[in-house]
Amino acid sequence: MATLPSTEIAYRVLRLEQQLESYQRLHAEELEQMRRTLEEIKNQVLALALQNATPANPAPPETQA
Repeated sequence: MATLPSTEIAYRVLRLEQQLESYQRLHAEELEQMRRTLEEIKNQVLALALQNATPANPAPPETQA
């Protein structure tokens, strides 16, 4: 197995660190977007549940005889 010059190894380390940081940023942004979308959907589900729980046309009060 041939040994790489120290400059080549240092370059590979630097490049890998840069890739790692890029992926971390990208995935952090994607995860945040997913969290926001999930929160919006949960709010929509809650609003629908509340809307369906409240009668749209409540029955008129019963008259006393």
